[in-house]
Amino acid sequence: MDPLTYRILHLAGVMVLFLGIGIALLPESANRKQGALFHGIGLAVILVAGFGLLAKMKLGFPSWVIAKLVIWLLIGALPVLVKRKILPPAAGWGVALALGIGAAYLGVMKSF
Repeated sequence: MDPLTYRILHLAGVMVLFLGIGIALLPESANRKQGALFHGIGLAVILVAGFGLLAKMKLGFPSWVIAKLVIWLLIGALPVLVKRKILPPAAGWGVALALGIGAAYLGVMKSF
């Protein structure tokens, strides 16, 4: 597959992930399960397309990829932290936004 296709899939996964986070972190949402479903699908698409892109571009496994994997794990755990009331929903959205910006920065800049 073309690297551009992997990049588009990766970004589509990001959109689905944040759609799921937006739904799953609503305090009294009847659609919380749908949000969790979108969240999980987005995480899976991001992971598969990201590794496909890495393999296609023959980048190896640089340290910025490890940092993005840590961000991926933290975003994956975010709905659980909000559901167990470790984080309030507003803080969860803020953390999601900060982690998303950090992942975007690492993906664009490939700084280390």
